Amino acid sequence: MSERADAHIHLFEGGYQDSFVKRLGRPIDEAVCYASLAEDHGVKAALVVGYADVPWAAENNRYLARMVAQYDWVHPVAYYDAGEPPTTDDLERLRSGGFVGLSFYIFGQERVDALLSISDEVWSWLTSRQWLISVNSKGEDWAAWQTILQQHGELRLLVSHLGLPPKVGEPPTEAGAREAMASVLALAGFPQSRVKLSGFYAMTDPGHDYPHRAAWPYVEALLAAFGAERLLWASDFSPCLDWLTFPQTFGLFSRMPFLSEADRERIEGANLLALLDEVVV
Repeated sequence: MSERADAHIHLFEGGYQDSFVKRLGRPIDEAVCYASLAEDHGVKAALVVGYADVPWAAENNRYLARMVAQYDWVHPVAYYDAGEPPTTDDLERLRSGGFVGLSFYIFGQERVDALLSISDEVWSWLTSRQWLISVNSKGEDWAAWQTILQQHGELRLLVSHLGLPPKVGEPPTEAGAREAMASVLALAGFPQSRVKLSGFYAMTDPGHDYPHRAAWPYVEALLAAFGAERLLWASDFSPCLDWLTFPQTFGLFSRMPFLSEADRERIEGANLLALLDEVVV
């Protein structure tokens, strides 16, 4: 297997407070933990997804800026509330600080409306520098990106966690999977949109049911629409560790008979490494 690259991890000062960290009763250094895992499993780069929508994580962007200076595998995307988007001056400061994109969490009509109000100037800046836009959203909220991509078709949109399709206990039919993912599959017509294969614990019941066969029809639908060259492995470290081991986050791909070895090499590393090489920093 060639070098791996992880398209979605989180790093928080003191650790992710809504996960297993609480059980330890003391803060942990997630960056040190991830660096060890990366060395063991050949992870060359990680897209670190900023999140600052709760009080304990409010300074996450500043923390990630410090991590860039400490670890060469850290490639952060800065969190922004769509209602308070960055200016182009803000983006230049982020660029000089080692950031490679933005992170948005779009759930509900209020956030959708705010997203659609972001200026063309901001989208043009992001597009021209080939920055990565990591998005957590679900259901019909994904349709907002159709409007944005029709104006900025080269925007590099990264859909997190398969787009969060409905949780299933048994594999849906091919038609059922496509219907459930219609709003995400519709984004395949925009050549720079991509999907992260991550968070399988959130879409299978039970969440620890590795290798998550119930969700495989979702992956097959994405493979047919986007092709292996636009799919990205993402561990969702550290929230994933409540449900499975770190190597299981990519190990499930070797269980999927519809993925070739070449597909897996693209998904597990080559695709993200190519994207990161193209970011203007």
